[in-house]
Amino acid sequence: MTPDRGEGDGAFERHPPFDADTPIRYDTFISYSWADAEAHARALDDALRNLARPADGIRALEVFLDRAGMRVTPAIWLEMAGHLDASRHFTLVASPAATYDPGSYLAREVDRRRGTRGTDELTIVLVKGRATWDEGCRDFDYDADDNAVPPGLRGAFTTRPHIIDLTSLDAGTELNLSHAPFHDACVELAARVHGEDARTLRARDLGERNRERRRRRRMRSASGLTVTALVSVGLVLAAAAVYSGVQRELAQDAGRKAVERAAQARADGLAVRAANTAAPDLRLLLAAQAVSTAATEEAVPVLRAAVSDDVVAYLHPGAGPVHDVALSANGAHVGATDDKGDVRAWDTATRRPLFGPLHLGAYAVEWSDDGTLLMAAGRDGTVSFLRASGLDERKPGRRDGAAAGGAVALSADATRFALAPPGGPVTVWDRAGATPVTVLSGTTGPVRLSFVTPDSLVVGSDLVTLPGGGTHAVPPTTGPVCSQLVQDVHGPVAYDAGYGSFVFAEEHDLFVQAHRPENGGMPEAPEFRCASGEEKLNLTLSGAATAVDIASTGLTAAGTGQGLVVLARPDRPALSPEADVEKLVDAACAKAGRVLTPKEWQAALPGRPYAPACRSAP
Repeated sequence: MTPDRGEGDGAFERHPPFDADTPIRYDTFISYSWADAEAHARALDDALRNLARPADGIRALEVFLDRAGMRVTPAIWLEMAGHLDASRHFTLVASPAATYDPGSYLAREVDRRRGTRGTDELTIVLVKGRATWDEGCRDFDYDADDNAVPPGLRGAFTTRPHIIDLTSLDAGTELNLSHAPFHDACVELAARVHGEDARTLRARDLGERNRERRRRRRMRSASGLTVTALVSVGLVLAAAAVYSGVQRELAQDAGRKAVERAAQARADGLAVRAANTAAPDLRLLLAAQAVSTAATEEAVPVLRAAVSDDVVAYLHPGAGPVHDVALSANGAHVGATDDKGDVRAWDTATRRPLFGPLHLGAYAVEWSDDGTLLMAAGRDGTVSFLRASGLDERKPGRRDGAAAGGAVALSADATRFALAPPGGPVTVWDRAGATPVTVLSGTTGPVRLSFVTPDSLVVGSDLVTLPGGGTHAVPPTTGPVCSQLVQDVHGPVAYDAGYGSFVFAEEHDLFVQAHRPENGGMPEAPEFRCASGEEKLNLTLSGAATAVDIASTGLTAAGTGQGLVVLARPDRPALSPEADVEKLVDAACAKAGRVLTPKEWQAALPGRPYAPACRSAP
């Protein structure tokens, strides 16, 4: 709450000690500003008490909400702190007025909650203003116009916390459970307070409401029987009531069947649209929406087919084509640069961004083996080294020959790197030095570069000992390219000949090639073959693959001309043929890596309220 400060000022100076063993009396504590969020706080309080309320119970959750008429005394802060300490969850109703006075009760409530029980059980409900997350600072922008996040949360999060947005709802007419967007938001908040899945809570709420309706019907029937036993007129009235009830049930049943038929028709239409959609991420989202609408015989097979390939996830670096992609040897991180030279990186396990976009004008990226350092070679002749946190390891250094593009390589320990413009020569540098270790002036044309050790470099089919001497030619072979690579590489090696990329991982017996269409490649998925020619990976792409890379773990990354980074692996556990609909939908949402945009929603379901089946992204 945020009352005017007056006679109770002294109470702000007395902080009662926190007792971690304080008994929990409330499921959640709602903190809000009286100035501009009272209506929202009252509506949330009413919804949390009634959603999934047992038919024979008083309330579903114990919620603490102070009232605007609450008497303000010098001891009120001591009382409020006791209620706050006895609450398991903290619901912050964020609005611009909540940020005005750092000494307000709301500010004190936020500070005490953060200092005692932390922010793990904290949910932000945005009702007015904005909550702008600055990915570079990894915090909210507290100086933004119309900021609604209290300054007391500065530095409390390392990633963007979950926010429930009610800013689009009218406080006078739409803050009730009969309004679908408000109902969905309250289900999401109640599920977080209960600690359960939103679908489970929604089903439980529906079940309890059905129980309540049945209980009321039983009470009506009992009353009718009592009246029938007393007087004959009551028998006639009861019969009429029963007949009316049957007619209502028949009418309701007919209405339910009509609704079901309409849902099935929408689901089948979405399934057809998904099957004819080229973009793989959009196909997954449409198929998941179809099955969530109704699990029809036409929709389920479309969804099952969409999630059955070897793709682990689709990442979305930007709107333009991916120019280069790189995986760390341990498969922990993936980096990419687009045709504008912007650099981005992700954690492959969580699929959350590590940093980006960084406007470096890069044409190539390469990771250190442990995934802690990313090298970015720029078109302007600079080479930058970025920590996984996104911070510069040092200021970019200008390196001769980097501006022309071509192949790059970084040693496993990141102490040396090499640059090979398409016309040569190959230049090898110490990362800490200002002059090259050696220049291999005899190389011309595009070559493959790969460090075997910091002192030896594979250039094309030659093994060069650094610095400066000892060239060992690998014996030529007459077999296919895959067999030749088996003999002349050790571990994952990338090859860029100006018209595509080749990758081979000896320990996984996997060969990858991707042709760029502007240089004669075909606009189709890349080929993934082992030395015997057997296809190993099954990918779904909407266009040409522009770059590929593979980690020693077998994880493969492919960049596309449509701006996707596709993560795949040949040993990805397949979904069971008996997997239920909920698991299929969860798999599709996780793989798509995003949600349906309002524009995509209107194109697929014009006139329907926006309620995508996939509700969040990594």
